[in-house]
Amino acid sequence: MLPPGSNLRAPLLWLLVPFMAGLTAGKLWPAPIFPLPIIAGWAVAACGAAAVLARRPTAAARRLWPALLTGGVGLAGYVYLVAQTPPLAGWEETPREVTVTLEVTQVFPVATSAKYASGLGRITATDELVAELRGQRVYFSAIRKVSVPPLRSGRYLVRGVVQAPPPGPAGPGFDDYLENLGVRLRLTRAQILREERAPGWWPRFLARTGDRFEKILRRGLERHPETASLYLAMLLGEKTMLSAEEQTAFMRSGTFHIFSVSGLHVAAIAAALLSVLTLLRVPRRWAMVPGLAVLWLYVGVTGAGSPSVRAFLLIAFLAGTRCFRLPGNALAALTAAALLTLLLDPRQLFSTGFQMSYAVVTALVVMGVPLAERWQAAWQPFADRPAPDWRWWHHAVRTGGRGLLGALAGSTVAFLASTPSGIGYFRVLSTGSLVANLIVIPLSSLAIVAGFVSLLAGLPGWLAASGLFNRAAAVLIIAMDWLVRAGGTLPGMYFPARFRAEWMAPAALAAVVAAMLAGAHFRWAAHRGGFWPPVALVALVVILGVKFG
Repeated sequence: MLPPGSNLRAPLLWLLVPFMAGLTAGKLWPAPIFPLPIIAGWAVAACGAAAVLARRPTAAARRLWPALLTGGVGLAGYVYLVAQTPPLAGWEETPREVTVTLEVTQVFPVATSAKYASGLGRITATDELVAELRGQRVYFSAIRKVSVPPLRSGRYLVRGVVQAPPPGPAGPGFDDYLENLGVRLRLTRAQILREERAPGWWPRFLARTGDRFEKILRRGLERHPETASLYLAMLLGEKTMLSAEEQTAFMRSGTFHIFSVSGLHVAAIAAALLSVLTLLRVPRRWAMVPGLAVLWLYVGVTGAGSPSVRAFLLIAFLAGTRCFRLPGNALAALTAAALLTLLLDPRQLFSTGFQMSYAVVTALVVMGVPLAERWQAAWQPFADRPAPDWRWWHHAVRTGGRGLLGALAGSTVAFLASTPSGIGYFRVLSTGSLVANLIVIPLSSLAIVAGFVSLLAGLPGWLAASGLFNRAAAVLIIAMDWLVRAGGTLPGMYFPARFRAEWMAPAALAAVVAAMLAGAHFRWAAHRGGFWPPVALVALVVILGVKFG
């Protein structure tokens, strides 16, 4: 979709964009007018005709095959989502007590004093009276006192009450989160009777490794439990260790993303891994395999959440293209990672994490980098003084200014891309995130790297070195926590806000990303508005579509 001469060519966008449109149509209209096999036949026919016409040199064929291809892929996306959402008529009005076999896929971390254990799973076996439940994804909430403690990826015999939510759009919050994951059933007041099948060796290995990581990261911080909680939340994604006050402070400042193991964490660990392998003189091509293996181990230990898996796929695609010297760029790798993610789980398109992470990274790639280059090129201090006559502080001012302008450009673009989601899903306009992220992201990145080095030292038994790096990370975390808390008390750092209609959040997000892609397509030419159209669009969305208070 970008011109051939651009450095950001991503041909897979011709597949990704219509596929996402088809998935969106499947969510909005889950009851098709025509049978799914007929729609699937249309999709195959359209894609086949596009393949035939693409080889013909006529002008009509060149105009027609892109329309056929995008239409066929859109229909395929619609069928792909609707086929995975079989009807559950009757379960909204008549909840029933059932005994089912549940394969647990995710366990939500809870405090030790919590009364319930909860998570997500898939029903694998039932009696014949409720056979329609087989294969359905379900949210479960089990009473801990009378239940076997569930482990991620185990299979259990569970008795409880199954009910589907009432029809209609879910409200914001946890209900919306479950709906976007395709979880339409709740198994509540449950009792986990027994374990039917224990987790395999890999989940058990990940659990043991996670426990060992936690012990290493706590080394030297025994007298500072609050700092250790922030440290573990940042490195391992254990957000339940955060107090309500800490969660509120970081959320209002627009920096709560540092506690979700995602792109920032995976990128920081990947950079540290690359540095270690480079010091060991490992050739880049050979370093890719152990590097990605260690990175995947970290993703698995932290729960293999969707944000971390998405970040891993992006880094894997980028590493593959650079390692084998294939044509590629950040936007192409991002597009391939998004397409693969949606093929594995199409419901992720409707999750807040998917929308925010891909929107922000896309914005940084297509707008953040050129904006930083434009601002840095304009920073020419001491232009009248010949460079050979510069002293050390002249170079420091020039380099420091360029670095600050680059970081400010990235923070500005990330703010533009995240504003629709922040208002729509968290109901807050974090104006202070423009400045907060300039401070928090470097500090948290250094703390993450210090934690990674602590783990490298602690695994072979060098616990004294681990304690040293943990204390260094603790200093950074204490400073970061104080700055966020103090900054949150300043006027204008955040505003409670919400859209006038819920559909405006995804619509505004799509419009902002489209405006940024259009700007990149025209290379941010001044006669087409330069970098101002996305800014103006976000301003109009906030002024016309948002209620404050």
